[in-house]
Amino acid sequence: MMELVVVIPTRNRSQIAKNAIQSVLDERLDGVQLMVSDNSTSEPDREDLARFCSELNDARVRYVRPPESLAMPAHWEWAIEEALAFYDATHFTYVTDRMMFKTGGLKEVLQVVTRYPDKVITYNQDRIVDHVRPIRVDHYPSTAKLWEVPTERLSWLVSQGAFHHGLPRMLNCIVPRALFDRFKTRFGNVFASIAPDFNFCFRCLDLEDTILFLDKSPMFHYALNRSNGASVSRGEMTADNADFTANLPVDNSTRNYATPIPQLNTAVNAVFNEYLIYKQEAASPRFFDIDFPKYLEINAVEIAEVSDPRLKAEMLDLLEKHGRQDRASSPPDQTLLKRARSFIGRLKTPPASPVIEFTELDDAIDYLRNSSRSTPQSPDAVRELLHARELPI
Repeated sequence: MMELVVVIPTRNRSQIAKNAIQSVLDERLDGVQLMVSDNSTSEPDREDLARFCSELNDARVRYVRPPESLAMPAHWEWAIEEALAFYDATHFTYVTDRMMFKTGGLKEVLQVVTRYPDKVITYNQDRIVDHVRPIRVDHYPSTAKLWEVPTERLSWLVSQGAFHHGLPRMLNCIVPRALFDRFKTRFGNVFASIAPDFNFCFRCLDLEDTILFLDKSPMFHYALNRSNGASVSRGEMTADNADFTANLPVDNSTRNYATPIPQLNTAVNAVFNEYLIYKQEAASPRFFDIDFPKYLEINAVEIAEVSDPRLKAEMLDLLEKHGRQDRASSPPDQTLLKRARSFIGRLKTPPASPVIEFTELDDAIDYLRNSSRSTPQSPDAVRELLHARELPI
């Protein structure tokens, strides 16, 4: 029988972590348990979340804390080890405290897992753009189909600056227990490096020949003002970003040390950093040299959204010093820009038409939790891009 453990790693975000927890429990699915791993340094947050979990009085919920405050990669590793040791489940997934499942979303994914229990199943996420007003809801394009995707193709796309939203990052996929055993045999752990989601991703692309991508959004993310990655994309230093930076295992001035421009602090460059770290360590033929002009251009796409004009100019100047040409007379590849904006999910993506806006965040959450709307996407386009084949659901 298939059994799933949903792990929710959280740090100093008790209020929004409660929403993530409730979105799982509201599904009332047999064989689904939930482990909340609270890595908070704030005592009020710890007390609040512990009390919330206790008062739920729900046997499906287990609240745990690491023995000491941990950096994000170490916390993710501690949490998965705790979950694997405590639960005899067949599958595991991570849901960050800024995510919520839509009503019926987890059930739909588990129907696919039941049919294909030995495969990693990934999916997309819609989002609520709530750091500006009015609040906007973005529905991402979808074919509503299940695709088997060669992982080597996904790896090649990353090398070309095309970060597909089906990349398996643990926070957007359900993973069979057997894969964690293979990870620990090969690497000695499940998560490592600086960005544990992409560290997991590239390890997975090397060990698995194919993954299954459910081209829908059964969940969404929000609270962009609390997102470390989103603040990096905007060029802002928030409390969450400062906390993440303070716990880096490397010097912040060269945090993306494996990339061609180590001092360039963008979310895009962080992805390339994880890709290149793994490429160098594994020496696997499944990882490719990056296309340098596209590397420069996709970073420029993100830098265009930086709110501080001085910082934006400095970052663009850094790209030009490394060979990026003035694009005024030669517009960049629009397909590349679209994929960059779609995947990163922190930049200004073109919203669904008509624009869906709200004044209050609770109204946006209520709408998206109960919305089955999506923007249609051509199956032929997905098939061509991913070299994928459609499977029955």
